[in-house]
Amino acid sequence: MAKTIARATGYDSSRVKETHRLVSRAANAVAATWHTCATAYVCADGSGYIKVTRNGQILHHFDFEKG
Repeated sequence: MAKTIARATGYDSSRVKETHRLVSRAANAVAATWHTCATAYVCADGSGYIKVTRNGQILHHFDFEKG
């Protein structure tokens, strides 16, 4: 049975595109521009991290423990 869900939504000038996947171990999502990248990773036990980089340098990094 699935324990996590990865969901992504993209916005265009005239439409909205959404996708999702149910998985059992971990979910990973990435949103990026040419210079900036945001990554969210969540494990089934509730642990994970959120990281934001720009031009290869880490701007923010937040780890969270299982819940």
